[in-house]
Order: sequence, then C-alpha cells, then structure tokens
Amino acid sequence: MEIYAGLEPEAKQLVHEHSEVVARLPLTFLVFTLVDIRKWSSLFQPEQRYFRALFEQLSAFDNPQFESVFGDLSHFEVKVGCERARAADPMTARAELENSLRSKGAYAEWRSRIDAIFEKLEPLLDARLYAPSDLGPRLVVMIYGQGVAIERETLWKRFREAAVRVPLSLGAAQTTAPFLAELFTGLPPSAAANAAPTLFQALAWSKGYSPLDSWIIEAGDGLHALCEQKAREINGAPGVTGVSYDRLRAYRERLSDAIYSKVTSANLAGPLELEAWLETLDAKPQEGFTLHSAPVVLDFVRDILVLGGNGSLIINNSFVEWSSVRALERAHPRVLVARFGVRDKLKPFSSLLLFSKPRSSDVIPMMEDPLGS
Repeated sequence: MEIYAGLEPEAKQLVHEHSEVVARLPLTFLVFTLVDIRKWSSLFQPEQRYFRALFEQLSAFDNPQFESVFGDLSHFEVKVGCERARAADPMTARAELENSLRSKGAYAEWRSRIDAIFEKLEPLLDARLYAPSDLGPRLVVMIYGQGVAIERETLWKRFREAAVRVPLSLGAAQTTAPFLAELFTGLPPSAAANAAPTLFQALAWSKGYSPLDSWIIEAGDGLHALCEQKAREINGAPGVTGVSYDRLRAYRERLSDAIYSKVTSANLAGPLELEAWLETLDAKPQEGFTLHSAPVVLDFVRDILVLGGNGSLIINNSFVEWSSVRALERAHPRVLVARFGVRDKLKPFSSLLLFSKPRSSDVIPMMEDPLGS
C-alpha cells in the first residue's frame, strides 16, 4: 500500500516525520488514521493538534510501551488475516479491511480492541494537549421553538454530572421573539434605550478570538437574521459561525438528487459501497449559505448532511442535534447556540423513498409533528 496516496501535503509531512513508528503500527490502526487525516485542510485546528499529539505520543513509546498498547491488536490482525489486504491506497484499504472484518464476523471484536487502545492513549494525549487553564467551561444555549413538546423533568438528567443548567428568564418580555431579539442584537424593546453588546461581541473582544469560537446551529434561520441585523448596524461581519437547516434547502435538494440518481442508476453492492461513494461526493454548499463561510465550515456542513448523522439530510432537528455534537467534538467552540424547531411528520410509505421526487398528484401535504420533535 502506498501510504501517502491521497494525503494532502500537511498530512504527508506529518506521516513522514514519524515514519519510523508508522512502519510499526498495526495495519488497521494505520489505515483508519491515514483516512482520518488525508484531507488535512478539512480538519479544524483542535483536530489538527490532536493528530500531531497522537503521532508524537506514538513516536515517544519505547518497545515495551508500544507492545502494551498495540500487542493485542497486532495478534488479532494476524488471526483474522488482515495482513493479506493488498489495496493500493488507504481509502481502498479501509473499505477492503472493513468488508473483510464484517464478512468474518470479527468487526465487533476488532472495534473493542481499538476502543481499548484509545482508553490507554487518551489520558496521555490529554496531558500533551491541555494545560489545566485550557479546560475552562463552555456555554451551550439550547432554544426550543414554540410547539415543541418537552419533558422538562427528564430533559437534563443525562447532563447533571457534566454540566450546570441555567434556565433562561424572559425578563420583561412577554414572548420569546423580543427576548431573542434583545439577546442576539443587544437592542432592548424600548427604542429609547441604548444597545448593549451581545454575548458574541463580548467574546469577540477576548484575546485570540475567532468566529469558530462561537456557533449558531438552528432548524430555522431567525437567529441568523438577528445576527446579520446586528452586523449591519455596526458595519461589520456577524463574527460567528452559523449553520441553518432552512438556509441550506437548495443545497440539501442538490445532495438528495445526486444520491437518488446514484442509487437508481448504479449497481451498488450494498451500504458500504454507497458510503464509499458518498465520501468522494464533491458537493459543497455555496459561500453565503452559512455565517462565516470558511472552507472548513463548508466541508463540515457537507460531512454532516452526507455522512455525519442519522436523518440530518431530511429532519431539521436531527441536523441541529448532530451538527451541535460534532461541532463541540471537532471545533471546540466556547459558545454554541442550538435552536430546535417543530419538524415535519414523516409520511408512511412515501418516506421510504427519501430522496425521490414524487409526481405532483402524489404529493402528501406537510404536517407538523410537535410530539416527534
């Protein structure tokens, strides 16, 4: 296998700098890592730092330490015949290895060995990546659209040990609209009052701030409009990274058309082959569809809609959920605002043809689904 095949220059340089340990790594660990770093420019800075720390840590192991971490996986690969893979490049090798592991019923066992490796690696990587001062709190603001059915007593149970819940008070506002307008524009309902800095503006004044430090992810586009309004008033840019499911409608339709065309016109062997094709699908949203249209953000949106989350392409709240989770994992924002909406009810039978376009005579009217939202 040509390990440098398909790698962007920065990824090639990283692999070359650590070529000695790369030559020792178990094949599956190496191949999946190479696939993860191949599009280096599509990685957020925290991800790039993570992979640099990973290779540095692997190179720092002496022989007993290396065997302690990777010995079980190496023996397992010999047992199931992974060394017989003969693919020419990492992407093809990953598909071949994954197919082989699944066909032999060994995928779950392999996955457990990979998990065991990272249980040993993560504390070492965290020590390289983070000083105690870097582990400060992050703010996540969750807003639910009117009509969304919420079980308030159970909603936050999972987060009690990991976070502190601070309920938002509407103050003098009678409805959510003026409250959100004041929160995201700094303009109080009274025209006579002076505008105050927004949360994003206050954060932007801090040292080393980037628009990637603040994210808005929403089902609609109301918060995007408020941020744009504030930007016009101060003759500047919004200064945040914003992703709106509604604003991506044309892009989502383009993706759906491409997927439907592929599924109906090609002899796909199965889901893994479709997934491999989706990873090569070069279709990014146009600049302007997002607040802060950096290339890494456009790649992020594509990955979420095509690969990254169950139902993200067709269900607004799935898009918000998966985008928020992945943004927190990958970009490490200091503030993230997630606004959920009321989703449309999935239609029986016709929902099976998710990417098709029914005839006008077959179209079923959209209905909102508050309970399912």
